[in-house]
Amino acid sequence: MFARCAGFAAGFAAVWMVLVALAPPASAHAELVRTSPTDRQRLDTPPRAVVLEFTEQVQPVVTRLLDADGRPVSTGELRTLGRSLLLPLPPDLPRGVYVVTWRVVSSDTHPVSGAFAFGIGVEPGSLATAPPPAGASGAEVALMLCRWIGYAGLALILGGSVFLVVCWPAGRALARRTVAAGWVAAVATPVLALLVHGPYLTGRPLVSALDPRLLADTAGTRFGLLHLARLCLLLALARPLRAILTPGHRPGRAALGAAVLLAGVVATYVGAGHAAAGERRALAMVSDGLHLAAMSLWAGGLVLLAACALRPRHRPTLGDALTRFSRLALGSVGVLAATGLFQTWRQVGSFAGLTGTPYGRLLLVKIALFTVLLVLGALAMRAVRGDAAGRLRRIVPIEVACLAVVLGLTAVLVTMPPARHAEATAAGGSAHAVLSLPDGGTAEVHVAPAAVGPNQVRIVVRDQAGRARAVPEMTMRVSLPGRGLGPFEVPLRSHGSAGYGGEMTLFFAGAWRLDLALRTSDIDAYVVTTTIRVGAAKPVTHHHGGR
Repeated sequence: MFARCAGFAAGFAAVWMVLVALAPPASAHAELVRTSPTDRQRLDTPPRAVVLEFTEQVQPVVTRLLDADGRPVSTGELRTLGRSLLLPLPPDLPRGVYVVTWRVVSSDTHPVSGAFAFGIGVEPGSLATAPPPAGASGAEVALMLCRWIGYAGLALILGGSVFLVVCWPAGRALARRTVAAGWVAAVATPVLALLVHGPYLTGRPLVSALDPRLLADTAGTRFGLLHLARLCLLLALARPLRAILTPGHRPGRAALGAAVLLAGVVATYVGAGHAAAGERRALAMVSDGLHLAAMSLWAGGLVLLAACALRPRHRPTLGDALTRFSRLALGSVGVLAATGLFQTWRQVGSFAGLTGTPYGRLLLVKIALFTVLLVLGALAMRAVRGDAAGRLRRIVPIEVACLAVVLGLTAVLVTMPPARHAEATAAGGSAHAVLSLPDGGTAEVHVAPAAVGPNQVRIVVRDQAGRARAVPEMTMRVSLPGRGLGPFEVPLRSHGSAGYGGEMTLFFAGAWRLDLALRTSDIDAYVVTTTIRVGAAKPVTHHHGGR
């Protein structure tokens, strides 16, 4: 057992360290640091071009110039100059207010977007606009589903193979179809992700996934290259994986080859995630890779236990497989705890970020489930030592179900801006209002940073007892009555009992009116209104996930 584990681990670790060493440098999520013209600048003559400078080199998705009525203005071809984007403008732009909307992909493959306004011969303070498109919700859900299936497939391949080679060699003939199903799922997900990532980035409908030009553009991005590499590695894995799973076959070189290829597969996940950007990048990538590998070892082994090994008719073939897997699972849990702690510190950074941001709160749910898994694992180990097979057969399926939920939460978390980023976005102030509802409940409205530019809005509905509750439908409109602007509809996303959230971009200060229309049941619907004070401009960018 030790020799097999050592060989597999040595191959995996060697390739992994080489990949980290060769990985290109990356900074934090791309931020817009300078524009020309500047936001809300008044010009006497039309500028020759619009320039956007970022903290890192970015991949442009769409950059448009709109007039005061929201109509696109014809421009020259967008050019990339190092960390800057240059959009040539026609020399005969008429007097008026213009809005530049942009959407780019940062080095960690996450989309970032924003907008700013300038005026030619007039002050641009007479314009407010809705935010740039945040991406097709259908495509975003499809990407999350692809990640979840991809994680599950990787767990079955990596964890299932190690379980059959190291812990239960006699089960290769009985469980290899389960591992093969994981390989099929893992191969399918990069193909599907390549199709839906284009609509997600551009905000186009999901049906545009089959557009050949959009697919070609996606394939040339960092996201596309990583997924194509993952697909090639998984296809190359088929032969050594088949050899490993063949009964009576000595793993030997096949196991080493599989370890090398699986290290590459894990690297494609890490290269498209939060670990690939920001401070301590090399350490973060190693931590993320170990975290994903440990999760796969634990989850894949548990699935094979629940699906095959613990069946009564297979008990004579188990031998000491349960004891071996218990040791493997204990080591995996230790790695998960250590790397998870580091990643929490790096992505969250503070207790306020853990409790005050959507990313932090969802991470708390994941930590709570991990704690439940630790308790279940302890019960399972006690059952193994006590030779209580019946109790073990009841515990392991619950562990598998909890791990499936954890994988789903992970698939969502990698699409969200980390808590550090969300805290930075909210820095600089906020507006808060509590609105009374006719049924005795309340609607809490939070707007941050309550300043000119992009703003995050969150609405939480509570019942008479103060408990947060989900409502079937909610819409919001904003207007500035003092200037006769609006109303403008703000797209909202439901987060269940956590409320609704959205983004809105406001280009000047004033007392903005918010009208909320919410339906709390099939027959009850209300409209409530509040006013927020929007202060001086604070440049902020939008962040959307994609891995």
